[in-house]
Amino acid sequence: MKSIALKASVCALFLLAGSAHAGSIGTATINDVTLSGAPSDALSYANGINPQSQGKNGGSTGFAKDFASYGSGDWARLAAFDSKADDGTSISTTKLGSSLTFTFDKTNGRNGSWTLTNTDLLHAVDLDLVFAIHTGGGSGAWLFDDQQIGAGQTLNGSWALNLLNNGRQYSGYSNLTIFGRDFNVIPPTDTKVPEPGTPASIVLGLGLLGVMMRRRKSK
Repeated sequence: MKSIALKASVCALFLLAGSAHAGSIGTATINDVTLSGAPSDALSYANGINPQSQGKNGGSTGFAKDFASYGSGDWARLAAFDSKADDGTSISTTKLGSSLTFTFDKTNGRNGSWTLTNTDLLHAVDLDLVFAIHTGGGSGAWLFDDQQIGAGQTLNGSWALNLLNNGRQYSGYSNLTIFGRDFNVIPPTDTKVPEPGTPASIVLGLGLLGVMMRRRKSK
């Protein structure tokens, strides 16, 4: 369930290699990545992690522990945008049984927009979603907990980078990986027709009879 009070769960590793500084979370907050006008629910920073890499320093290793309390499923990579992604680059996926399309755009190296579309025209869905950006020195991961998307709906979002690189400068975009888990189809709400002989059907029938009688009198 979405938390009423949005909390940022932050894991920042500050390691020194000789005189060099490691990347850090800088001034980043949960408000830096939004979707449908709402900020993310949690933020995790991991030094030296690239979510698009394989092995111990890749995938969901940088944020999985921090976001463990928000769900129970395994994280699946839904979309991977490389360093050249821009101008509405689009990626679609059917992983987790979903039917989702993501787009990505850069205003500059530290700001831009993105969209999420549920291309299933019959069913609304919800899932845990992570927007993980790799920058110089590490990666930031923003969680959208139990994010709902209506049937055929497109959600618009924005992103901004306030992470610091190894030189203590604001770091630019390198790549984006979007992860998901705990995917569910939301059952449609049934509009039930009153059964014959029930009070509801009797009231409906009397109402229709009254309309017919008024029409006859007006002729």
